[in-house]
Amino acid sequence: MKAPVKWLKDFVDINVPAKEYAERMTLSGSKVEAVEDMGKDIEKVVVGKIVSIEPHPNADRLRICRVDIGSEVLQIVTGAPNVKEGDLIPLALVGAKLPGGEIKLSKLRGVESHGMMCSIDELNLTKEYLPDAPEHGVYVFSGDVRLGTDVKEALDLDTVVDFEITSNRPDCLSIIGLARESAVTLGTEFKEHKPEVREEAGEDVNDYISIEIKDPDLCPRYSARVIKDVRIEPSPAWMQRRLAAAGMRPINNIVDITNYVMLEYGQPLHAFDYDQIQGKKIIVRRAKEGETIRTLDGQDRKLDIEMLVICDENRPVAVAGVMGGENSEVTENTRTILLESANFKGASIRMTGKKMGLRSEAAIRFEKGLDIQNTIPAINRCAELIELLGAGKVVRGIADCNCKPYEKRVLKFEPDRINSFLGTQIETGTMVKIFRDLGFEVDEKAMTLVPPSFRNDIVELADLCEEVARFYDYNNIKPSLLSGKEATQGRKTYKQRMEDIIRN
Repeated sequence: MKAPVKWLKDFVDINVPAKEYAERMTLSGSKVEAVEDMGKDIEKVVVGKIVSIEPHPNADRLRICRVDIGSEVLQIVTGAPNVKEGDLIPLALVGAKLPGGEIKLSKLRGVESHGMMCSIDELNLTKEYLPDAPEHGVYVFSGDVRLGTDVKEALDLDTVVDFEITSNRPDCLSIIGLARESAVTLGTEFKEHKPEVREEAGEDVNDYISIEIKDPDLCPRYSARVIKDVRIEPSPAWMQRRLAAAGMRPINNIVDITNYVMLEYGQPLHAFDYDQIQGKKIIVRRAKEGETIRTLDGQDRKLDIEMLVICDENRPVAVAGVMGGENSEVTENTRTILLESANFKGASIRMTGKKMGLRSEAAIRFEKGLDIQNTIPAINRCAELIELLGAGKVVRGIADCNCKPYEKRVLKFEPDRINSFLGTQIETGTMVKIFRDLGFEVDEKAMTLVPPSFRNDIVELADLCEEVARFYDYNNIKPSLLSGKEATQGRKTYKQRMEDIIRN
């Protein structure tokens, strides 16, 4: 899970250097595989504005530009054919350090150049991160950027922390999950965001769609929203850059928003072209023998009775949790969409993905078993972003079919047993704080704990001990030896003794 630090900071204050952050997160159980500083090899590169361009007197393919960097105007010789007067460009000053080396004062065909205009290749960046960059030539900023601004700030270059997430922690396959862990690890506050949806389209979602779950053992919950007056266009640069830094390719505003929320909340979402949903009904069921669907990759997929599909009144429109169908794909002509936020059985998604040879980011999350309570917050966040970006108007209400209401798990809170298990003398108040910071409900009178809905891995005393140990800090737990009277002499088994006799 690649987590851009600036994205994490939306939910938690990270007030330590990246290296220390990685070490502390690893020690508390969120193993860091790598830390990538996207701007580490870039120094003394600033935003400049081309104020004039003149032909080079001694070279047809070179031009002499005067570039304003706010504090002064510099003479730059360039061979880039794509720049013009008024363009804002990244300018490497004399003494600048780039991945390709240091920039020095130079003469090109007899004319001094006090720096170099940069392409994305020279900044060691890619079109995935800067999709508006030209294939060849100098990068030109599309918006208004203050002259002299460090290019790392202007391009929002981030530090990306790559976490190895264990199979029992699907909640950490999300920015919010990792931010929550970061807050407890660093002793800072977790800043929860509660989406606010204006629902400007009015009307009622139930007049648009109904939901029926025929196989609740494979899909205990299915939530949906309807968005009208949809405008399909590129998503804003900040969203594209965050997605690219997290390893996802930007496509368009609607797809990008669903992917953004999946990364942020850990809950996959899917958008259907509402006008292609026949009968205005969603039916979640096992596929019928012999059914087929053409998926979004253009492949015709044969379905079997063990696969879960999302259907309208007449046909499958998606393979649940794996891939959408071409017959309900969102296109440039789409004007109304149906947003899906559902909870599917992990084993079913894993089996279907394996049979089809498909394993998407969404399927990876579903396979591990997701929080059934997360479908509503995630779809609301998606609707909120659609409104904020002007991508559409949200119809009032959520169509929510919940076949398995969440039941809280109540566990005994036994500090003495936890200390005995760990060989520690941790105060009860310290344990209480750890559990509350992790989102547990703590009843100090009844001495009970209720794990949050996203912690399906907490089921017994040993799990509680692990939570205390990793945030109390393993370094604070002193090693100790068993006393001699508690040790017992080992003996060979009957089988081992017989083997010795035969061998000798």
